[in-house]
Amino acid sequence: MEQKIKKLTFALLALTMMLAGCKSKKTVQIPEEEPTTDYTAIVAGFASVTPDTTTVQYISGNATLKLNVDGSNVSLKGKLHIKRGEGVQISITPLGLIEAACVEFLPQKVRLINKLTKKYTEVPYSEASAIGLGGINYKVLEAIFLNHAFLPDGRLAYKGLKEMDIADKGSSYHLSTKGNATMKYSFLIDKDSGELTSCSGVSSTGESVKCEYSDFANIGSVSYPNNLCIGFNGDSKIILDIDLNKISNKSFSFSSRSITSSYRKQSIDDFLKSIK
Repeated sequence: MEQKIKKLTFALLALTMMLAGCKSKKTVQIPEEEPTTDYTAIVAGFASVTPDTTTVQYISGNATLKLNVDGSNVSLKGKLHIKRGEGVQISITPLGLIEAACVEFLPQKVRLINKLTKKYTEVPYSEASAIGLGGINYKVLEAIFLNHAFLPDGRLAYKGLKEMDIADKGSSYHLSTKGNATMKYSFLIDKDSGELTSCSGVSSTGESVKCEYSDFANIGSVSYPNNLCIGFNGDSKIILDIDLNKISNKSFSFSSRSITSSYRKQSIDDFLKSIK
C-alpha cells in the first residue's frame, strides 16, 4: 500500500509539472509599447515656428528675379519690400532705377502692374486660382515670404501646434496640418538651426504652392534666407526665384502703387498672357 501511494504521488507531481510546462508554452508575451515622443515642446522652440514678431516688422532688399510662367523664362532685377500686416511688394527695376512693373500681395487682393504698357490686373484672393492662389489668404502669403510655419487659416504655427502632426525625419522635423481645411500644408525644419527650409501646400481643388529656402544669414537676431524659390500651380504654373542681397529689417513707409486713369485694367488671364 505504501509503495502504491508513493507511485501515485510521483505520478501526480509529474502530471502537475507537465501541465505547468504546457501552460507556460501557451503564454503570449505582449511587448511593451514604446513611449511616443511629443515633439511639440521641442519644435515650439524654433524661431520659424514661434517667431518674435516684434523683431521683424520689415524686410527689404535688392533682388535678382527669375520668373517662369508656364515654361517661359525671364530674368530681372528688382527689390523686395515686406511690411508685416500691410503688404508684400516686388518691384521690377531692369536698369536698377526706374520701376517697370510691380507685384503686390495686399491684405485684400493681389495686384500686378506693368508700367511700361500701362496695364494692370487685381483680384481678391478668392479669385486668384489663375496664379495658384486658390485657398490661400494674405496671412499665408506673408508667412511664406517671412519664412514662418503656419496653419491653413494663416495663424502662425505656435498658435495651433496641437493641430499639426510632427515627425522626426532624421536631420529635420516634419510638420503637417491636420483636419479638413481647404489647403493642407507641410513644413521641413532643420533640427540644428531651427530654420524652415521648405513648405508645400495642396488644395482640395488641385492648386498647390511649393517653397524652398536657402542661404540663410542673420539680420540682427533673426535668420532669414537670401534665396526664396516660390512656385504657384493653378490655371497657370508660376515659379518665382528670388536671390536677395543687402537685406535689411530697418523700418520704411509702405504704400501701394497708385493706378491712374491712364492705366487699363485686364483680366488676370490676359495679363499673364501678355508677359509670357
